[in-house]
Order: sequence, then C-alpha cells, then structure tokens
Amino acid sequence: MADHNSWFKSLLPDQHAALSSWIKGQAHAEFTQPMADIAASGIFSSWVVSIFLILVALITKSSLSKATSKQGLAKYEADSGFGLRNLFEIFVGFIYDLAESNIGKKDANKFFWLLGGLFIYILFNNLIGIMPFGVPATQSISNNFSMAIVVLIVFVGVGLIRNAKGFFAHMAGPIWWIAPLIFSIEALGIFLIRPLTLSVRLTGNMNGDHKVLEVSYLLSEAIHGFILPSGTLVLGTFVSFIQAFVFTILTVVYIQLSVEHHDDHH
Repeated sequence: MADHNSWFKSLLPDQHAALSSWIKGQAHAEFTQPMADIAASGIFSSWVVSIFLILVALITKSSLSKATSKQGLAKYEADSGFGLRNLFEIFVGFIYDLAESNIGKKDANKFFWLLGGLFIYILFNNLIGIMPFGVPATQSISNNFSMAIVVLIVFVGVGLIRNAKGFFAHMAGPIWWIAPLIFSIEALGIFLIRPLTLSVRLTGNMNGDHKVLEVSYLLSEAIHGFILPSGTLVLGTFVSFIQAFVFTILTVVYIQLSVEHHDDHH
C-alpha cells in the first residue's frame, strides 16, 4: 500500500501513531517511519488474530463440553449442520494425522499444541493479508523469526532432554578427525540456517503475495474489472494455506530429526 493505510491506522489513529513512533524510536536509523507504520499495523493484526482464536477456542470448547456431557452414544454424534465443532474436528484431525505419520502417536500428542497453534495462527494472519488494507503479522520478519526461535527451542530441547550425548554425537558425525568441522557445519545449520529459512521463506512469500494483490487491485481499477482481483484472491487464499502448511511441516521434520537422534542411541 503506497500510503501505508491499514485497519489499525483507520480505526485507532492515535494508538497507531503512538505505537509506530515507539517502534521508530527503538529501531536503527535506517528504519523509516513508513516501515514503522507497517510494523505497528502488523502487531495490531497479531493481537486481533490471537484474541479471535482464543475466543473461538473457548466457544468451541464449550460446544465440545456440552456434547461430551450427553449420555451414551449421543456424545459421539456429529452436530447437525456445519458448525465450529465440525470445523475444529477437521482441523485437529488434519494436524494430528500430519504429526502422527511423522513423529508417532506419543509425540503427536506432546507437540500438537505447538503444531496446531503455529498452523492456525499463521493461516489467519496470512488471510488478513489478502483483505483490502490488511497488514498481516506474517509479513514481518521479526514476527516470523520469533516463531522460528520457539521452534528451535522445542526441537533442540527435545533432543537434549531425551539424549544429549546422542544429539551432540550426531552433530559431530561418525569420523573423529573431521568431527570439529562437521560439528561446526551442523551447529550453523541447526541454530542459524533452520530458523532463518523458516522465517525468511514465510516473510518473502507473504510480502510477494501482498505485492501481487496490490498490483491486481490497481489494474482492476484501471480497467474497471473484477475478474483479475477475484482470481488473485483465490490464489492468495491458496498461498495462505500452503505457507501455513510448509511452516508446520518443517517444524514436524525438525522435531522428527531430534526424536530420531534419541531413538538411534537407545
């Protein structure tokens, strides 16, 4: 957006200006005011998505509790129509099956909170990005790198907790005389490359998708049409799902690698 307009800036201009000014004051000299405006709008989007998902989760939990309180087989019957409970059952089944097929049932239960949370948070932020004047948090490298750091802590943590010796032995490789070199390369890959690839991939794709949407809107205004932006919205929705899926499946893979380090030495 050339004028950096957004929902946050339109609805709460004073609060947007205050947050934007604070961000500008904390950042380095090359961080311009328009960049600070976009960052402030991204933070607002993150708050909106987080609050929305918490409320939806509470409503769905209430619906599930009501269903499980029924007697006999009635508690297992699906809701009539298509409601939040049905939608979340599909979502939970999809993420759980993805995790179970890669890291097993036991670890799928343990790490579902992370995988499900990442997928749905990224997805809804991505979908904000395809709406007019929507500035998603996933457009920000700092937001995405923060998620990548959480993933790093989890998959390194599980490797160290289950078998620290095996984790470091795998990093050193099987040949002792080149172990320092292999260890350095592995450490670089684990502690820097993996978080960077997670965050940079998501940031680049969402910024690129946003630019495509901007161009399609400008072209549609010039030719007074709607087919081009409609097609772009469909593509943007597809990209939103794909990017959420890619981030989640890479998280599963990294956890799987740490779990395998444990299994290989037991």
